[in-house]
Amino acid sequence: MTATRKVEYGGHLHRIANKPVKGTGARVTLMPDHPAIREARTLFPSRVVHPDDSPRLLVSGFNQRKIGGKVTKGRWKGLPLYTLTLEERATCPRSCGEWTTCYGNNMNWSRRHAAGLDLEARLIDEVVAMEQRHPGGFAVRLHVLGDFYSVAYARLWQDMLAEVPGLHVFGFTARQVGDPIARVIRAMNAEYPDRCVIRTSGVDSLVIASPAGSEHVLCPVQTGKTDCCGLCWTMDRPVEFVRH
Repeated sequence: MTATRKVEYGGHLHRIANKPVKGTGARVTLMPDHPAIREARTLFPSRVVHPDDSPRLLVSGFNQRKIGGKVTKGRWKGLPLYTLTLEERATCPRSCGEWTTCYGNNMNWSRRHAAGLDLEARLIDEVVAMEQRHPGGFAVRLHVLGDFYSVAYARLWQDMLAEVPGLHVFGFTARQVGDPIARVIRAMNAEYPDRCVIRTSGVDSLVIASPAGSEHVLCPVQTGKTDCCGLCWTMDRPVEFVRH
């Protein structure tokens, strides 16, 4: 039986698995019977906001050390960088390998935007406004938390890439081969190889327990070699991230 402990988040006690041993990461692991797991939602529901109640959907990457306010290397160098955060698990496939260990379990202050038509309508407005603000182009990290949650949502990004030449997107998805959403994502990558790089988790984006287990290219931000680099969207080899 897995040893558990109770931890307080948001004024409530949650039963979670004990932290892994030293060297295997300290990400919070939720038990299979935890409400956030059973109900496919974030551990912090009070941090989910309706798009109309949010000051902005696309937030400057300057607010996150691992991302940064602009691209500093590679073919997108100099582009201002923004992020979009959705609700983890609520927008993700249950097949995700990090379903119980999502790093969103540690992000109690992050603002998640509720998925749906209102989100999509406002995204169009913000992307168009970004194009006017940054005529030289801009990049969006999809998604700090969450995933492509429907075929229509994925096609929205495909359409915006077609209509907004300055839009560049990169990120990760747990949608695997055979998923209709994954087919749209692959089409986006193929149609706009210079402006769209969405990596598939477990295939060309891997989570490992510790640096000692690395077999590919380890994220240089996590090893302290750089603050933000763009390796995720500039190389064809698998990139590894240490669970954190």
